[in-house]
Amino acid sequence: SGVVRTIFVQVPGSVAPEAVQRVTQVLNERLAGHSLREIRTTLADRLRDADHSPAGRELLNIFIAEGEGIFDLSTEANAVVLGSAQMLAEQPEFASNTRMRDLLELTERRDVLKQALESHRRSGLTITIGGENADPRLADLTLVTSSYRAGDLSGVIGVIGPTRMPYDKIIGLVEHTSRLVEGLLE
Repeated sequence: SGVVRTIFVQVPGSVAPEAVQRVTQVLNERLAGHSLREIRTTLADRLRDADHSPAGRELLNIFIAEGEGIFDLSTEANAVVLGSAQMLAEQPEFASNTRMRDLLELTERRDVLKQALESHRRSGLTITIGGENADPRLADLTLVTSSYRAGDLSGVIGVIGPTRMPYDKIIGLVEHTSRLVEGLLE
């Protein structure tokens, strides 16, 4: 039995496929061949000047900001890595105080998110929309996930967002990120 790792990182909803491809190229060029320890300790320096486009910079900043958690496989406490909930909070679906409170509570409950991601551990891409989510706290949200496996390491990459998210872009981003993580871990 190997280590199981689940990572949840919130990303902008309107990321162009070209930006994802460029970030993938940058990550491969600058991180391939390095140990996870080296990556954790030098990630910001390796990525700081990598991409000057706004979309590419935003994606790379997620890796820089969350890098320690993303690349630390040492503890189960780090099983779920969250990006900022601010992007979800800015969506019109969360304009009411009650909905906002529920959203903030959800992002603080890593156990709920972990359980939701673990239920998506099936191979490949999984999309659950609104009431299809097993947990009623996710009933107003969509979860797009893709599993990854590299040797003994496996996990799920996911994006959580409003039910009206741009599915074509998010699906491409999640699948691509899953393949990227597999490549980095191999």
